Amino acid sequence: MKKSPEPFMRARFLALYVLSLGSVSGSILAWQGKDAFFPLSLLWPPLGLGAAAIAGAALRERFSGLLERNARARVRALLGICYGAVVLTVSLGLLSGSRDAARSGASILRALQLFFLLLTGFGRGDLGTLVNAFALTSTSLLAGGPGAAVSATLHGSIVVFFLTADHATRTLTEFPVEQLPPSGPILRAGATAAFVIAVLLAGFFWLLPPAPYAPLQKAGAIRALPAGELVGLLSNLMLVVIVSTAGFYLLLRFGGAGRSISVEQPVAEFVSPQRKTARPEAAPYREPPASMKEWRARIVALYVKTAQQLAKWGRRRKSSQTPREFARNLAPASASAELAELFGRARYGPDELTRVEFERASLVAREILDHHRRRI
Repeated sequence: MKKSPEPFMRARFLALYVLSLGSVSGSILAWQGKDAFFPLSLLWPPLGLGAAAIAGAALRERFSGLLERNARARVRALLGICYGAVVLTVSLGLLSGSRDAARSGASILRALQLFFLLLTGFGRGDLGTLVNAFALTSTSLLAGGPGAAVSATLHGSIVVFFLTADHATRTLTEFPVEQLPPSGPILRAGATAAFVIAVLLAGFFWLLPPAPYAPLQKAGAIRALPAGELVGLLSNLMLVVIVSTAGFYLLLRFGGAGRSISVEQPVAEFVSPQRKTARPEAAPYREPPASMKEWRARIVALYVKTAQQLAKWGRRRKSSQTPREFARNLAPASASAELAELFGRARYGPDELTRVEFERASLVAREILDHHRRRI
């Protein structure tokens, strides 16, 4: 029985949201000063980023297989060039010491964080979210002060936790297992590492507070706050982050939004229903019957999981293709042919297979996925 690594997926998704929330809120604190006290400045990041994250996950469900691999690569290249131009322009404005350029640049990067969360629906958008969060945190460091320190500390610690959850999620979705490892110890290890990073960064910024960029300070782009107002603002922001993070998690856990980030979608039939005559291997796929022996069922499940992952990367099997015909379009050729042959024997053959053949199927499936992942 196939299992979905939902605890890791929720943790990864939550970490991406908190990372975005921390970078945007830290940017508001660093650049807006007293204006950050306004309710709109406090409330739009958690509400807007949460809505964008959920909408992006829903779009992923609908559009992840819309574009073929080459088309997706062209779109990503074009977006990368446009984003690079935006970051370059914002950086030049900041380094020039212009007050208006600094405020406008930070606002543009905050808006782009919403865009990148929505972009996850079109595949591999998480990288843009991470890069833009890093850009936001870097610009906050130019403003200096406690806002920059809080932003950098949150960023460093949440990235560590995100990478832990992301690694577990990708490994378990790309390479199926019969029994999921317990999520608690893995996520606790990630949380412990994140806490250690947070303590180290907090200690570093306590000893060496980030100084504001002098030209921006002279231009009045950076607003100094009295200690009392600063403590109150930090308390308000942390309360908003904690409450919104808890609410977002509950929405994922109990509100049904977590279904939008599921990678467990039914695979298409292995043969077109229009075929009048079909070879035995071209019969439509159905779940292995309970009577199917253990290793045969595992090889069938492995093949289906591999086909699902390839479809997400743009290597979708046409409805008219049999497994062997589909294998001819994959690489490495020898591994693809061997996996198709093992699947045919497991699904339609009369004899039980062995652990050795299952391990061989797992090896060639991993070889195929590793090859096509490098080409994304």
